[in-house]
Amino acid sequence: MRFDKPSNDGFWRALHDEVGLEVHAPFATPGLWLKAALYLALVATGYGWLMSGPPTFAATLAAYGLFNLAALLLVLNLAHDGAHDALMPGRLANRIICEACFALLGIDGHLWKMRHTQSHHIFPNINGCDADIDYNPFLRLSPNHPWRRRHRWQHLYALAVYMTVHLHAIFVQDAIYIRQKELANLRDIRHSRQRMAGFAAFKLFYFGALLALPIALSPLPWFEVVLAYVLATALTSLAFVLTLIGTHFADVNVFPAPGPDGRLGCTFVEHVLASSLDWAPTSRVATFLIGGLNSHVAHHLFPRVSHAHYRRISRAIGRLARQHGVDYHCTDLPGMITGHFRHLRRMGEKPAFR
Repeated sequence: MRFDKPSNDGFWRALHDEVGLEVHAPFATPGLWLKAALYLALVATGYGWLMSGPPTFAATLAAYGLFNLAALLLVLNLAHDGAHDALMPGRLANRIICEACFALLGIDGHLWKMRHTQSHHIFPNINGCDADIDYNPFLRLSPNHPWRRRHRWQHLYALAVYMTVHLHAIFVQDAIYIRQKELANLRDIRHSRQRMAGFAAFKLFYFGALLALPIALSPLPWFEVVLAYVLATALTSLAFVLTLIGTHFADVNVFPAPGPDGRLGCTFVEHVLASSLDWAPTSRVATFLIGGLNSHVAHHLFPRVSHAHYRRISRAIGRLARQHGVDYHCTDLPGMITGHFRHLRRMGEKPAFR
């Protein structure tokens, strides 16, 4: 699979030069570390509340909800930068922070980083090469996926599917990925016995800390604690999906299929602009909450730069795209969500060739 080599890409050269002048240190700023400390304090507050044995179902749900949402904010703001070695110099420190944050959500950070940085970021939205758009039996997200009759209604039942994303990642997805030898463009994947043992120990520890202990300490029946946990994971799933899924799966995004020779007929920069959608990329609030992933074009073009710099980069992208006549997809949060559901409805229509 090959992208074209840039010949005379004035937009990219101008953007690259400007970012090089503006971003002298690509790593986390003091403000990002303060934000991470706030989210970590919220994680500790939620877990401490949970360990106190809340006396009511509503309080138990609120404790789980606070813990999960704060952990998600840590993942989006800290672990994601760490996965790209963008927090600080040194891969080990970045890896430890990334995997520790993901562990709070019960997800294996090593497996997530592998498919995110080695698959999705190399070939975004390309079927068979981007693990994030692998075919699934519930939703048709790409025109290159097979169509099924049930997809006619996917724009109506998608929210129910999205509510299971967190639980699926914990109980199913990680268990599948740890055993796979091939995944999208990745081949000959191997994990040592120590890695497999560590994976099993991590999952057992998570279940003990987030289910067994709360059940043992709670005055409520065990099934009410489990129900509160499940509802909190559904809330976390929606918060994650609805703020991010439209950045690649909206009605303005492209899903190119390579030619017989493996060529994609565009440069990587052109592909990123065509396959990504920004929403409120210069918003302080959005960037504070979701770690700059609202600035998705900036992230894909400069993944080794911390999201603390994305607002400045996104302003440059918008300005230079206008100057060079380059299409740049940008909207707000409601526009991104609406575009995603339009995409779902379009992908649910029966293809003309069938």
